[in-house]
Amino acid sequence: MNTLPYVRFSRILFFLLMMLSVTSLAQTRSKIQGTVKDAQTGEPVFGANVILLDTYLGAATDINGRYFIINVPVGTYTVQVSSIGYTKRAVANVVVSADKVSTVDFEISSAVLQSEEVVVTAKKNTLNTEVANTITVITADQLENTTAMREVSSFLEKQPGVSVENGFLQIRGGSADQTGTFVNGMAYNNAATGNAETSVPLSSIEQVSLLSGGFNAEYGNFRSGLINITTKSGSRSKYQGTISVSQNIPRVKRFGPLMKDPLSPALRPYLDAGAGFYGTDRAWKENDPYIYQQHDRFDGWINAANVFNQTNPARRASAMDYYYLASWMHMALPDYEGLKRLPDSVKTAIGFYELTDKQKQLFQEHAWDEEGTDYNIDFGFGGPFPFASSMLGDLTFYISHNTKETAYLIPTSRKSQQSHVTLLSMKSNPDPSFTVTINGLWKRQRGVSPIKPAFGDFPDATREGGFMTEDNLRYFSRLSNLDGGVNYWYTPPMFPMLDQTTIMGGFALNHVINPRTFWELGASYLSIKDHSPTGDNRSPQVLTAFGPFPVTEMPYGKLQFAPNNRIIYISGADTINYLYPNYDALPGVSRRFRGKEGDLYTNVHTQQQRVKFDMVTQIGDHNYVKGGVEYNRFDIDHKLWMKWNRTGPYNTYEFNYRRIPSQTGIYLQDQITYEGVIANVGLRADYFYGGGGKWPSGDPFAFAFTSAFGGAPRDPGAATDSFYAALASGRSLIWEKWEEYDRQNPGFLQPVKNHLALSPRLGLSFPVTENAKFYFNYGHFRSNPPYYSMFLIRYRYDKNGMYDMSNPNLEPPKTVSYELGTTYSFLNSYLLNLSGYYKDITGQNGDVNYRNNTGSIDYDFWENNNYQDIQGVEVNITKSDNSWITGWVNFNYMLKKSGYTGRQLISDVTLNDDQAGLYAGNESRFLPQPQFNANLTFNLPDNIYESNPVLNYLLSRWSTTFFFEWKTGDYFTWNPLNKQHLNSNMQWPDYMMLNMKLSKSLRVSGIAVSLYVDVSNLLNNKVSLLSRGYAFRRNNVDAGNFTEWADTKNYLASLRLPEYASAEFDNLRAQNPGYYIAGEDKVGDLRSEAKPYINDPDYSYFIYGRPRDIWFGMKVDF
Repeated sequence: MNTLPYVRFSRILFFLLMMLSVTSLAQTRSKIQGTVKDAQTGEPVFGANVILLDTYLGAATDINGRYFIINVPVGTYTVQVSSIGYTKRAVANVVVSADKVSTVDFEISSAVLQSEEVVVTAKKNTLNTEVANTITVITADQLENTTAMREVSSFLEKQPGVSVENGFLQIRGGSADQTGTFVNGMAYNNAATGNAETSVPLSSIEQVSLLSGGFNAEYGNFRSGLINITTKSGSRSKYQGTISVSQNIPRVKRFGPLMKDPLSPALRPYLDAGAGFYGTDRAWKENDPYIYQQHDRFDGWINAANVFNQTNPARRASAMDYYYLASWMHMALPDYEGLKRLPDSVKTAIGFYELTDKQKQLFQEHAWDEEGTDYNIDFGFGGPFPFASSMLGDLTFYISHNTKETAYLIPTSRKSQQSHVTLLSMKSNPDPSFTVTINGLWKRQRGVSPIKPAFGDFPDATREGGFMTEDNLRYFSRLSNLDGGVNYWYTPPMFPMLDQTTIMGGFALNHVINPRTFWELGASYLSIKDHSPTGDNRSPQVLTAFGPFPVTEMPYGKLQFAPNNRIIYISGADTINYLYPNYDALPGVSRRFRGKEGDLYTNVHTQQQRVKFDMVTQIGDHNYVKGGVEYNRFDIDHKLWMKWNRTGPYNTYEFNYRRIPSQTGIYLQDQITYEGVIANVGLRADYFYGGGGKWPSGDPFAFAFTSAFGGAPRDPGAATDSFYAALASGRSLIWEKWEEYDRQNPGFLQPVKNHLALSPRLGLSFPVTENAKFYFNYGHFRSNPPYYSMFLIRYRYDKNGMYDMSNPNLEPPKTVSYELGTTYSFLNSYLLNLSGYYKDITGQNGDVNYRNNTGSIDYDFWENNNYQDIQGVEVNITKSDNSWITGWVNFNYMLKKSGYTGRQLISDVTLNDDQAGLYAGNESRFLPQPQFNANLTFNLPDNIYESNPVLNYLLSRWSTTFFFEWKTGDYFTWNPLNKQHLNSNMQWPDYMMLNMKLSKSLRVSGIAVSLYVDVSNLLNNKVSLLSRGYAFRRNNVDAGNFTEWADTKNYLASLRLPEYASAEFDNLRAQNPGYYIAGEDKVGDLRSEAKPYINDPDYSYFIYGRPRDIWFGMKVDF
């Protein structure tokens, strides 16, 4: 896999392009147009000067009174018109947005009639008739007037068509890799993981544009949507700054019993003083059958102690020793109250003794601490560059920073995630026609990876790539579905720590050739480096002992490779020496506490260089033409492998690769305006270079894919040390073997293919009345398959061999998109946008299983065999006129289906059988889940009580925002009668949330201060988590989706649902007394005094989530 020649060539090409051009910021510029007329006669005014104050931008009106100011950066401006004999007139707060044209019309009066300049405020919620797709423009004020707003993605996910999956944004049903982010024109995407990044300080934001419909030909390599972030660059005339500090009240981020509670579901059989000593059969089987069936079976600590003492007569253990040891290893508190209530006879039998005060304090410090505090600090400052601004072309700057810490819902190897982001933007005009812009971003993030090294998890956005999200129940609860059950809940180092450093920089040159033509050249660079600390980090300090069992901080901290753990504790004249067997297993109990720890070795370095050139010209009154070329080079140095705590490469997974693909695009588009009808017509061509080199695509059943081929050493020694050193250096040992195999078996490695794609784009917009327009767009959108599907392989040495094989020959998938919508302005300040869309998606990557007859080959391979059909309707109403009530309301309705074509299984014995292994009828249809969001802000004016200054000061400038969210519950299949063709016939409970933000604004010596309280889940509504399956316990024989587990079936069967009224359920009722009885219950109901028959999910920890979250904050603007 020699990519060196291409590396040299691509670097030369890149630097040549750097000399010729620099990333285009065309996405951050637009135009202002309009007409100037005489207020008395209505005639056009020829030769009037229209300028943007505090800029070099302007234009003169033509004979028809029309003007065009192109090359206008995104921002807010005051537009002024002047003409000899007329009074100056200005319109303030004109908002310029990417991909939207701002229209400002003037009627000016004779200077004889009106001598002083007139300044008015621009109207909000204009139709933007030139826009032929769905664009949501988000301003800094809107971000501030929204609850729970501490990062851009929090606002975006509240918009119609936007959702979050695995912590990554998705738009209109597309996967995370189909969404792109640009910050001041710089590409901000992680190519290795396959997701868009959005981490920027809120203090830096000027405007955010969300393109969720079809977009123009200038945008390529994304198929679902674009997030275009424009930041502040500083004023030329003054310094401005802002700082915001907020923190929430410490809390547990879920409802239900604490994990350290000895009576909680997973611990009660062991730590309930009334059951743990004699066992669950004696305690509950006859006395409380309901509790008995909800918990694990356990023989009791008396029995465990007897077994231990038979083999350890010299150092005997009591049941009490065992009980305290179990409490310690489960990071729980002992059942102090239950122990006190034990009869004296039981206390004698178990060898009862109380802990010392010091031991109780150690337990308190050692116990699982789920309570966490989050904080957020965001500040920015900018203006003219100190001392040398005028000498450097009126150089301005704006620097911003954000630091935040977010506690995980369930603490793991780290209790919280920390993030630090700094962004700098600088702009200079060395000449009125020439602009230089420089941008830089640095980000440092420290958190936890969702990868479980012992299981070889995939590091991509669709699976376990990136960082663990704040709500990490998804990853934590899954541990109970693995071979060790809830054992892994009590292994904090199961998930490795992850650190990531991001550096992004870019510059742009913008030159105005004439008032109607400009060009732009730009370059940007993005570097994302991952690192995971490895090795043991458990403290060996012995803290105390329980009988013969000394303990350290265990199970905290990683301690690998030694199955047995000897701990020696010296207390006075007594020395306690104990060897914990089988990875810290509780002696005599089938539960171990570090059986699947492992190390994630990641030094993945992803780089992207982007170069783009654009030319823009206004031709006459009817054509606004853009053309350009861009080049994106991706350097993915994927040094990633993982192993778990058994010795030898036998338990090693390799993901190492280095590839340098690229994408080159060229486009031409024209915005044609004629008698109110606007057409955006464009064509884009993209060339996708697969990175060169070869790929093992010659023989899918080659011996090179077997476990025997790997030949890794199995025992410790020099060979093993050399093996690991090679992986750590980034070498792919399996690739080196493949290259040798290809020399002996020519044709095994085949050249990687490249692809060319053409993408036509069309958008139409036309007004139907003065206050309404219709728009339509159609387009083909192509993008690289996510690079993990092209280059990532998963190979496990000496066991199974190849698990997963990617495919760099995948063709770029295609999305054909149609959108029809209407925009209506009413009541002067309201804007309604209604759109419907359809996306026909073909050629997405899906898996095919290759399996030979002997079983030595069994792996998944990617093909272009997945398709999707997505249809949806979106409604959005906004009101943003700075009156006493502002806000927005939106509704989202989407239908989605997906499926596969061709073969699901290919075997060496059925290779020529056209019918074997087909994806027959494998299509998934997702029923719609309508979603409704509303964000309303109520403002009290500045002078609500002018007659009384004190009351006026206290009562004015209050603002209250309410955010309400509703979404229908997920569908699932409940089919106890095993009927054919019955799917998605039931729904989990709906999701509802009400947030509130209350703020008070003050002005102190010219400084604006805002104090606020921000409450998420104002009513402390218990949000059902049943649809996620976290609350249901999986037993040893359960398989498949959680809806097929015994615990789930027992819960659903115990509900008295209307569906059970049918006589079809008579046999089930007879076989299961008390179940399948008809009534008026709903899915989501739980056991209560009124409904004592319901068999609740066993893990009550995770039935409800999202408890009330109260933040206090202060924002200062100066």
